[in-house]
Amino acid sequence: MSQNLVNAVRASRPYLHSPVDDLESFYYTAQWAVVFNDGARGGKHNGDGVREFREMISGNRRSDAILMVLSNHPSFWERREQEYGAFFTNSAALLRPWFEKLNVLIADWKLLVAQAKLEDTKVKEHLIDNFFIYSYRGVAEYFELIHEYRAWLEKVV
Repeated sequence: MSQNLVNAVRASRPYLHSPVDDLESFYYTAQWAVVFNDGARGGKHNGDGVREFREMISGNRRSDAILMVLSNHPSFWERREQEYGAFFTNSAALLRPWFEKLNVLIADWKLLVAQAKLEDTKVKEHLIDNFFIYSYRGVAEYFELIHEYRAWLEKVV
């Protein structure tokens, strides 16, 4: 689930599920896939680093896991294949720019929601009109990254 949806559920407050929630959830699902799988070779890498990362994303430390991916240059991961496994260390190079694009999309959606409330429009109708725009934008940005990293992905998968 997206962090906003998790927070709403924890606080028992109403929340309008949005396309960015689904896209953020897809990111977290991909993170799970790369940390619990060692790619085409199958199996599961069990180095100390990857085990700690699994604990982060399995518990309440998801933000620590994201910071770890964002704050480390791809060269950091290349030197830690023994700790994290080849599939994870190679995937970190894609997870970083993907989350950065996703974060911009989330911020833009929040701005749209705030603007709709300020303009005193019918908020739900305004957001529904923009629902597909943000859905398609998020999917397009994801596939642009896949295209950009295509040659690299062909080597690691």
